Amino acid sequence: MRGKPPVARPAAPTPTPPPPAPPPPPPADGSLPADLHVAKGLLVRLAVEGDRVRATVRGEIDLDVVGGLDETLGRALRASGTGLDVDLSAVPFCDSSGLNLLLGLRSTAHRTGRTLAITAASTQVERLLAITETTGLFTPAATERPADPPHTENADP
Repeated sequence: MRGKPPVARPAAPTPTPPPPAPPPPPPADGSLPADLHVAKGLLVRLAVEGDRVRATVRGEIDLDVVGGLDETLGRALRASGTGLDVDLSAVPFCDSSGLNLLLGLRSTAHRTGRTLAITAASTQVERLLAITETTGLFTPAATERPADPPHTENADP
């Protein structure tokens, strides 16, 4: 009598790495955290400067990270008094999803009486804005809110 042939067992599945942790919630006192690791390789440093918030972004902006970046910059915009200044000088790559995010944030800023300005940009980001003819939408001068007209009193003759 022959023995039974060995049974082939399927290989154990490779464990899937856990998803990245979501950004922490804002502090209870309404302040903004200083540094946020938005996604793998993407860091955002936030600082309140008067009635504006400055966001310094470091890392590549693409479809994989744009959701977390949108949440982070949106929160910073909402926490500002007059708007958000974004420094993209340490962003070596930004694709169309990043540009779409910036355009959406600009729209939100204008709907809420705030502004969004790109105060510095890497060569690649500058090129993206130039090719898409959107540079002027994010310049500090273009984002200033119009001043109220001067108040004049009617003089009686």
